Amino acid sequence: MNYTNILKSVTQRLPLPNMVRNSASGYAYAVDSWTLLDRFLILGSEDGTYYVSPQKLTVEQADNLIAMIKGDGEAVVQRIVQISVSGRAPKNDPAIFALALAASYGNEATRSAALNALPRVCRTGTHLFAFAEAVSSMRGWGRGLRKAVGRWYNGQPVEALELAAVKYVQRNGWSHRDLLRLAHPKPVDEGHRALYKWIVDSELPLAPPGERGPG
Repeated sequence: MNYTNILKSVTQRLPLPNMVRNSASGYAYAVDSWTLLDRFLILGSEDGTYYVSPQKLTVEQADNLIAMIKGDGEAVVQRIVQISVSGRAPKNDPAIFALALAASYGNEATRSAALNALPRVCRTGTHLFAFAEAVSSMRGWGRGLRKAVGRWYNGQPVEALELAAVKYVQRNGWSHRDLLRLAHPKPVDEGHRALYKWIVDSELPLAPPGERGPG
């Protein structure tokens, strides 16, 4: 008697211990919350699966994320940063969305960790716009969030900000002008001060950013 073949035929219809029903109405071994988090951060959910729509999959992943954030939010933020900076994910959007959830649903320590991680996860202006869009749908713009965005701008080299201000004027319904007006960052130097003035008020001290000559 071939017991292996018998077992295979049984497991197609009935679950073994630790198996759960999957979206294809079959059975598979359950995975833990951290594995689900890693899958979302790396693969996202916008394409869905053969059996699950992108909308349903995103809701399921968000529910898992929020539960994890409430359980050990600081560890979740660390994992978000690890996956985002490692280059393992084809797109950074899942990490940005997860960071916005942590900044919105976590306790005070988790929200602080998420906002401190903003420059590491949102490395470009486009990333920052995506974060602003996500976080605005979940919470208000309190002092902590405004300060975090201000730190992001002050931490960027002036030359990089100039390029972003000219090349990526607006994404996801947000612009650098919008974010600077919300954050009101105190410029760290004269270069940042002049650039902020140009972005917010369209005032040019000498020449447009990117067109200033030497000296």
